[in-house]
Amino acid sequence: MRTISICATIALMLTSGCGARLANMTDSQKAERLARERGRLQDLTDPVDKTRSWITISQILLDFAAGAGREGNMKDMQSLLDQYVTAIRSARDTIINSDRNAERDPEGYRDLEISLRGQIGQLQDLNRSLSVDDRPAVQNAIDIALSVREQVFRRLFPQTRA
Repeated sequence: MRTISICATIALMLTSGCGARLANMTDSQKAERLARERGRLQDLTDPVDKTRSWITISQILLDFAAGAGREGNMKDMQSLLDQYVTAIRSARDTIINSDRNAERDPEGYRDLEISLRGQIGQLQDLNRSLSVDDRPAVQNAIDIALSVREQVFRRLFPQTRA
């Protein structure tokens, strides 16, 4: 159990580092990174690397969606959230459909679960900042992110509940 805690802490620090780097980027730098990651997906064969690329894509899309929401551009926010949902589902599908056993080789699974934990918090913050009429799109993304996280969590820890 102690090993799992240490591994989770290390993974959180590594994932947080990526998020911190993205937070320091300008929108144009994020757009370039998004295009680069989307382009890389076709060349990646390792499911962990591909999952991590989807995680980066999802985080950038979420950052853009939050920005659109803050600016009151609900149409763009909706479109970006739809792309975000597609990205997290693709990350889930990539790692779950791989031959990796989540209990023995948690890389990829753990990365996705930890990033979703942070992204769900970001979505909840965005949801609270919007008017009641503008919340359904964000709530839908929250519900899907929670569901994907639970699916991944159950693979990591089949004996427990999320």
